[in-house]
Amino acid sequence: MKRPQFFLIVLVLIGIFQNHAQEKDVPRESQDLQKLTHLFTRGKLEGHIRNYFMLTHNQGNLKDYYTDAVGGSIAFRTMPINGFEAGVKGLFTYSAFSADLNAPDPITGGTAKWEHQLYDITNPYNLNDLDRLEHLYLKYRFSSGYVTYGKMEIEDTPLLNESDDRMKPFAFKGVWMHLDQRGHTLDLSWIDRVSPRSTVEWFDFNEAIGIEDNGYQPNGTPAHYHERTESRGIALLNYEYRYDHWRFRYNHWYLHRISNTGMLHLEYDIPGWRFGMQYALQTPDHFQAALPYAERYMQEGEQGQVFSSMAEFRRSGWMVNASFSKAFASGRFLFPRELGRDHFYTSVQRSRLDGFGDAAVFTLRGGWDLHQKGMFLLTQFTGVYGPEVGDYRFNKYNLDSYYLWNTKFTWHLHNFFEGLNLELLYVRKWNRNNSTPEVVFNSSNLGQLNFIVNYEF
Repeated sequence: MKRPQFFLIVLVLIGIFQNHAQEKDVPRESQDLQKLTHLFTRGKLEGHIRNYFMLTHNQGNLKDYYTDAVGGSIAFRTMPINGFEAGVKGLFTYSAFSADLNAPDPITGGTAKWEHQLYDITNPYNLNDLDRLEHLYLKYRFSSGYVTYGKMEIEDTPLLNESDDRMKPFAFKGVWMHLDQRGHTLDLSWIDRVSPRSTVEWFDFNEAIGIEDNGYQPNGTPAHYHERTESRGIALLNYEYRYDHWRFRYNHWYLHRISNTGMLHLEYDIPGWRFGMQYALQTPDHFQAALPYAERYMQEGEQGQVFSSMAEFRRSGWMVNASFSKAFASGRFLFPRELGRDHFYTSVQRSRLDGFGDAAVFTLRGGWDLHQKGMFLLTQFTGVYGPEVGDYRFNKYNLDSYYLWNTKFTWHLHNFFEGLNLELLYVRKWNRNNSTPEVVFNSSNLGQLNFIVNYEF
């Protein structure tokens, strides 16, 4: 979708909200501001402490790694006055104990991957001096929504999201407007700086995109787009409408000088059952064609397309879910891993569609929820079919087709331990075809244990 069409959609949707808007007073403050100090003494303080133990057991004689990370965050927001409030949040992480994560595997020469993601992937030797100013924002609330500017918490989208399942989530800086009126929800945003998950610094988009693995171009040459994209940010639009049992959502992301991605989402939910479908279409920005071949994030003519569907049955605390996704052979589906992770129906932890084309994914889930005891047990099995090692046209990261099995147990404690949450996640992943050490090391043919303790106050 070209930019004129994107802005036309924005104008139409704003018009819908204006037509449905009702005159309402700005919410009155619960307390009058009598002294300047009340902005702070009547504000809200929140905290979060996390301990994360991770152990990765690789195939055969390949090297194993483990680590235990401890961290926390403190957040404060002022008392609201005339709709305005300000907020700040700081975060820290350090290693309680760990294997030598930089010790090379004697067979492949590689080092730890997943364990480094609990600290700072841009500085693998620093496991202790890790802090980040995550939020620093000004927010204005009005009758049907809010506007926020600064380093802020965002509304998660299927591609751009905080994805808070490490020690440090994705963090974003920019402007965000949220509107909610009579079942219609609209988000408009421009993000110009980001602190990717598992980092501590803030980057502009040209610096951020490509911090992680750049993968390969369709002709098999290594990609070198890091600090070559000249991207200045991302514009997004999220529109959602709920009516009776139906939920409709449209998302659009314009990644400056890189790509346009649109996604349609439709769900039908009745007691005991839920059905859904997603369709995403992606095209490159014309600027990409002006770059040297190896420096392009997306090649001219590539058109990422994904269709995803889901059916779910729920009864008496039990859940069974079956989903299917198809990435078409029109091109690879690409979205920077420094900005979030894809949330298609088949997406599970340690598995994503990014980088694939001409691939099919099946996922089965089963869950058991003990509401009164705060316990939930979830098991997930995923099969990814189609990717072949060496077929770079549809395989950006040169991965093999694989199977993945996750089992997760979560326990939200109550009463005296209110705010304490425990999570145990075991991941088993294995390739379908290729088991050479260079292909599977820290990628597949592995078992991984994750034990996370969260305390929020």
